[in-house]
Amino acid sequence: MKCCSRPLARIVVIAFAGTVLLWWVLNPLDWSRLSAGLQAAGEATGARSELRPRPAYPPDKVVRIQIEALGDNDRPHPDAGIEITFRFASPANKKVTGPLPRFIEMVHNPAYRPMLNHRGARYGKLEREGSQASQAVILKTGDGSRVGYLFQLSRQSEAPYKDCWMTDSVMRFEVLEDYRQV
Repeated sequence: MKCCSRPLARIVVIAFAGTVLLWWVLNPLDWSRLSAGLQAAGEATGARSELRPRPAYPPDKVVRIQIEALGDNDRPHPDAGIEITFRFASPANKKVTGPLPRFIEMVHNPAYRPMLNHRGARYGKLEREGSQASQAVILKTGDGSRVGYLFQLSRQSEAPYKDCWMTDSVMRFEVLEDYRQV
């Protein structure tokens, strides 16, 4: 979950986020439909302890698994959701954000803390080009506010993760006040 600080990258993220948010304004969200969350992922993929990168998982499922794990972060033990998320971090991402104790500390910092135990999620359209993909997610936090994250993923080309989609970075973006009622 490294964050990019280059001005051009920020402009691209802001433009992308604006497009996603406009789409969401035009397509209202029913937060009550989002409660299946981790339970559905667990039924489809086995127990939480079995959640790990697999070539069969498309990039949007990888994002959903991570978001749902973070939404139920402390089950069955503290920071279990962060551990699942770390499993889906690409090797390049882990070089910057790992090892696991450092990753856990990073997710507990203010930029990523809203991901923990959030109350709902809205997934934007998956953008995919070759072995790269991105997807925006807007979370409804514990205090009812909204915050957005842009996941960037890549399909791995080397063992042990050959053909697995994994997260290269997650960038936070602020959800404008006009869109908080979405």
